[in-house]
Amino acid sequence: MPPFLPPIAASNSLPMRLLLIGGIIAVIYLGRAVLAPLALAMLLTIAALPMVAWIERRGMPRIPTVLFTMAVFVSAAGGLVYLVVSQALSLAAELPGYENVLRGKVQALSEGSGPIEGVSRLFHRLGAAMQPGAPPAQTVTVASPEAAPYETVLSFIGMVVGPLATVAMTLLLMTFILVQREDVRDRALRLAGLHELHRTTEAMTDTTGRLGRFLLMQVVVNSVFGLSMGIGLWLIGVPNAPLWGVLGSVLRFIPYLGAPLSLVFPLVVAFATTEGWNTVLMVLALFIVVDVILSYGVEPWLFGHSTGVTPLALVLSSAFWAVLWGPIGLVLAPAITACLVILGRHIPSLSFLDVLLSDSPALPVEARFYQRLLAGDEFGASRLLAAESERRGVLGSVERMVLPAIAQIGHGRPDETFSANLAIRGARTLKNVLDTMTDASIEHPEILVLPIAGALDRAAASALVAALLEVGHPATTDVSRATDPTLVILAAAGATPAHRVVRALRDARRISSEVLVFITTDEAARAIAATGQATNSSESLTTLMPRIDALLDQTEVAA
Repeated sequence: MPPFLPPIAASNSLPMRLLLIGGIIAVIYLGRAVLAPLALAMLLTIAALPMVAWIERRGMPRIPTVLFTMAVFVSAAGGLVYLVVSQALSLAAELPGYENVLRGKVQALSEGSGPIEGVSRLFHRLGAAMQPGAPPAQTVTVASPEAAPYETVLSFIGMVVGPLATVAMTLLLMTFILVQREDVRDRALRLAGLHELHRTTEAMTDTTGRLGRFLLMQVVVNSVFGLSMGIGLWLIGVPNAPLWGVLGSVLRFIPYLGAPLSLVFPLVVAFATTEGWNTVLMVLALFIVVDVILSYGVEPWLFGHSTGVTPLALVLSSAFWAVLWGPIGLVLAPAITACLVILGRHIPSLSFLDVLLSDSPALPVEARFYQRLLAGDEFGASRLLAAESERRGVLGSVERMVLPAIAQIGHGRPDETFSANLAIRGARTLKNVLDTMTDASIEHPEILVLPIAGALDRAAASALVAALLEVGHPATTDVSRATDPTLVILAAAGATPAHRVVRALRDARRISSEVLVFITTDEAARAIAATGQATNSSESLTTLMPRIDALLDQTEVAA
């Protein structure tokens, strides 16, 4: 069996694994009050490690270094919070002054737009028609008692205490982890087992390095996004532009949804505070320009494969962690998913995580090419073969992709689940793909390649012609165009009956005195051996090409 199709061992413990996974998810959900701050603290610790290490290398002791780092972190976060709160209060104070502008735009939308007004009236008439006998509704105003001042204060405190407790726990955990990071590392290594020390060390190094680079690049890109949006909104004239810039930087940490969500707020403010529609359109154009440049120009260049997570896996993991941990899970989803990918890459029992989440190809190119052949997808198979030919040349792509596919089709034919129609479809698709790589305009080809019998042999013949043309030997599979070939090569790939092999050898020797047999599968080798005839055969392109050169040289010398 070709190396790109490894055997898959069946697992008898699937129910136990599902039960274990369900238990882990339950623990993660029930323990979110502790686990979410711990995960956030670990992520921030990885981000702060380069700064802490740099300061310690300059001679500052551990505890002052950590306290200084935490002070810088808290000061930066506090400054952003102060900016956001002050700008939000300023906006709240100014919004009543824009009531007339907002009222005019709403009235223009509801009365000046024919379709909107027509749809509104249609729904009103349908609602009245559904209750023809109902008396007109009377509006009853019930005075609700005003809440006591202390109730309002308690409600506000309840809203603030939860996030503040999470922030405080995160900062406390981050401080202790930074101070005792070697002890935390050693305990993690001990839990993983001393016999797996090399594997765990490599996983830790990969995790800290990959996540550290990703977080740094993410902070840089999101800061550039917020700064660009803030300056642009200020130049356009949108009120409280710094608030929307900071909000855009923070929201952009949410995968895929954060950037569009950050556009909503300045759009609403521009709609409510400015006359006409020019400002709204300018805000939309600014966002498109900034986001497109960063998303499709800067991020691919900076990020590359920093996290190693596929976009689909990132979307699904974001939804999963948002359900379990709320907004914190949504922000932590990229980092957590990247950690799972790294664990799957270094721990054999978790390799399924690497397959499901990693951005590395799930199948090697040889297996993808073989699968496209079985599916009858000529276009997909041609693209794969063309890409491989650009990297390795036609000869290299034939050896790496085409010949293993031929061998796999020949190996699978005896299997009762591998039908003859499936084998014929794969062989015919392969021949059609290879025929596009051959030059049908060659005149007087010196090498004639003939299949012994069957669709698989014809595919092998076309593969050999493509390889010969690349190395400069004019070759064809068309007997009518090879009027006097110097050499005839028989392509053998299937388990052909002996009498048909003998007939093919006899016909080939009538065309030319020099005959080679190119054997591509074990089944073909047994079929050739069953004839009992001495044949000049070769079982690989590596040995076949020198023999072709030698035979052609001998023919030229004799001539």
